[in-house]
Amino acid sequence: MGKLKWRSFEEARTFVHQLDLKSKNEWVGWTKSGAKPDDIPANPARNYKEDGWISWGDWLGTGTVAPQDRKYRPFKEARDFVHQFNLQSKTEWADWTKSDAKPDDIPANPARNYKAEGWIGWGDWLGTGTIAPQNREYLPFKESRTFVHQLQLKNSQEWINWVKSDAKPIDIPAYPEGVYKDKGWIGWGDWLGTGVIATFDRKYLPFIEARSFVHQLQLKKQKEWQSWSKSIAKPDDIPADPRSAYKEKGWIDYGDWLGTGSIATQNRKYLPFKEVREFVINFSCKVKKNGSLGQKVMQN
Repeated sequence: MGKLKWRSFEEARTFVHQLDLKSKNEWVGWTKSGAKPDDIPANPARNYKEDGWISWGDWLGTGTVAPQDRKYRPFKEARDFVHQFNLQSKTEWADWTKSDAKPDDIPANPARNYKAEGWIGWGDWLGTGTIAPQNREYLPFKESRTFVHQLQLKNSQEWINWVKSDAKPIDIPAYPEGVYKDKGWIGWGDWLGTGVIATFDRKYLPFIEARSFVHQLQLKKQKEWQSWSKSIAKPDDIPADPRSAYKEKGWIDYGDWLGTGSIATQNRKYLPFKEVREFVINFSCKVKKNGSLGQKVMQN
């Protein structure tokens, strides 16, 4: 319908207020129901754009103002107001913003609305003083590591438990491998002071030297190797998993590694079919000629 056939904006809005619709979705459902008079537009935001349109809250009579159209308190006033509620985390803030306690002039997303007007972080906004990890200032690597050595933690799990406690100072990072990357970080053994080196960071003997060392042990099979590699007798420069450590560096199989000469079934090389068949035929003939002795051989 042409623009001139619609009711005036004020008349149309007064009519719509009587419907007591609560949201734009309810409005859309109503316009498709068949109850809408022909002189009420389905898209009032477009049809009354220059004739009085303000917002959906004004059109429906709910008073709701779209976030992009709202006017919020200045940052400092809003922050002082929020401090009164003693909210302790971003999660508590999210729950509070969904309650009736939040005024319309306090934004639910202050990080966006006050981005260029004073926003620092959630600790500042809520008044907890908490600083986001990426914004914290930590001790230099060496000072931090010296402090950690005094704790005498034995492994990364003990470290994790410690950082979750109240004992960790703010200037000691919970994730030192990220904070001190390219600033001195070597590994957890160096950080905790245990001297333990992660498997992927260890340096092993060259393959030939390692194999010669293992031959002296006179281990007979892979299970014996696995038991020995878990014992304190294994030097740090001999890998527990030589197949992975020396892949493409000389590794053949465990028979070669242990010095037994045993070859895994999948690695054995067999005679061509015709040669094997000829061997079997000749062997069968010899068995037949030997009589009872041959039968015993076949049975065995």
